[in-house]
Amino acid sequence: MEKIEGKVAKILDEYSIVINVGRENDVVNGMVFAVFVQSDEEVKNPDSGKALGKLENIKEHVFVAHVQDKFSTCVAGEKDTSCEHESHGAQTLSGAMMEESMTARPGNSKLSNQKLNVNNSQITGIPQLGPISVGDMVRAVEVGG
Repeated sequence: MEKIEGKVAKILDEYSIVINVGRENDVVNGMVFAVFVQSDEEVKNPDSGKALGKLENIKEHVFVAHVQDKFSTCVAGEKDTSCEHESHGAQTLSGAMMEESMTARPGNSKLSNQKLNVNNSQITGIPQLGPISVGDMVRAVEVGG
């Protein structure tokens, strides 16, 4: 699957957003996109000191509900897997996979039940992400195979 990236183009209401990628970018109904922001700080390789890249902080996962040529409308919530969409090579999440992917994020209470043995002096903290905003980046999430 080729990486499909775009941005939040419009916020329709508390339940739906518009992203600036659509049918012309191979987006299909049911695809999952991560809405994220990049931190300003570079993560560095502790051995070489070389920059590895910037940490991506996931705000939310959204599902494509309606695709148009140049943009798509996305909504939050679990995908109904009983409804099959045209595939075109796109992969969708089962309810169980969706629950797992939505809980495997910083700040989720399911992850806080067991602490890691870390050097407390090196903790940088998880940034406050804030709400989804116009201009936030989006990327299609590849699931499975």
